[in-house]
Amino acid sequence: MRLLASVVGLALLVAQQVVGVTPPPGADSLQACSSVVTRKEVRDLSPDEWSAYSNAVQSAYNDRWIDWFGFLHERVAGVIHSNAVFLVYHRKLTRDYEQILQTYNPAVAVPFWNTLIDYQNPAGSPVLSDPYFGGNGNAASDNCVTSGIAASWKVTFPDVHCLRRNFGEADTIKSWYSPEFITSVLQRSNTYSDLRAGLENTIHGLPHLSLGGDMNTMHSPLDPVFWLHHSNIDRLYAQWQAVNPDERTYAYDGTDIKNNPVALNDYLTSTTTPVYEVMRLGYGSMCYTYSTIQAAGSSSNNLARRQKCIARPSKATEAVRKLPPKLLSSYYPSFAKGGVVSALENELGDFDPRRPMSADGVVEHKPFTASEKMRGRMPKAGTLDNMYIKMMGANVTEVKHFEKLAAEMVDALNLENYLSPYLIDLLEKE
Repeated sequence: MRLLASVVGLALLVAQQVVGVTPPPGADSLQACSSVVTRKEVRDLSPDEWSAYSNAVQSAYNDRWIDWFGFLHERVAGVIHSNAVFLVYHRKLTRDYEQILQTYNPAVAVPFWNTLIDYQNPAGSPVLSDPYFGGNGNAASDNCVTSGIAASWKVTFPDVHCLRRNFGEADTIKSWYSPEFITSVLQRSNTYSDLRAGLENTIHGLPHLSLGGDMNTMHSPLDPVFWLHHSNIDRLYAQWQAVNPDERTYAYDGTDIKNNPVALNDYLTSTTTPVYEVMRLGYGSMCYTYSTIQAAGSSSNNLARRQKCIARPSKATEAVRKLPPKLLSSYYPSFAKGGVVSALENELGDFDPRRPMSADGVVEHKPFTASEKMRGRMPKAGTLDNMYIKMMGANVTEVKHFEKLAAEMVDALNLENYLSPYLIDLLEKE
């Protein structure tokens, strides 16, 4: 069954991302992967898959690979953020980590944490609970994490200390970015640099800042949540590429940290890997795909076309499509055109923020009904503080642009009395 899944995954990846793509010079020598692993949302892992992943992570910790990646990331942090290199460098970094885990278990893939599911109440996410990665650090004990798979960890970089998190006051975290906003980022991004800026300054920064502790440092890979977070960002990047693979697979523009124009044959920081080697999933060492890309490929397969079967849009998609044409044109250009919109640029799926996916990967999930009390009350995402912006070397103008854009979008939707299907009354008992 594992071999079959690998073959099916590779076939879908090829169909979705590779057909018709002309590789640039150098990339044409890359060989197609003989098999690929599939990265799934962490809550969609079966018990056996979760056990395999967590055991591999523990083995990497025991062999001090966690310390190594924390050291490596901090050493190059000044040149891999807030410029064009961000997405491609972190794609390679996450794949390097995944390959280390595969030395313990070849079937393991780094899952992704779809933080959009938890955007209203991040601190209440099951991902930050004992069965998974544990929650806030203990304020009475140096903010040490005392639950989850890293509860007993002692890392050695930059000094010996427990794994730390610090959510802030009352163990709460201000809202993150919503499915509605990130869908807008995906649909509005016409170039690689558009997407990089749209993701790095929003969905990337807030979880780092909000979880605090080691996640809010340049040695953030010490926290095992780091890898799921960056797998999710890479997922969104891969989906954006797959919407139009002919034009986007090797799309790369913008400038590096020295404000020099970037090119596909640039070497990634402190490596001998040219950028073009990480751009095409399923080729070279990029032997992985995402469950969301597989789902998008299978939904448009030949059988579905023969049956003339079109999947029913999610409740969220239907709700957004009913917004006035002016708003659709401003925030959702793909929806504004009408017709079928690729799931690859639409994060408006059906899920329940309290029980987003089945723990055993078997029980069918049924969407819930949003709380009417939240109509017209969509929360605004938190903002990045000055210390974080300085640490990242971020472009303040760029950061403030996206924070303003996100806030204006929320105001516009609330003015329309929009009810986000993902909002619940947090005071209401289940």
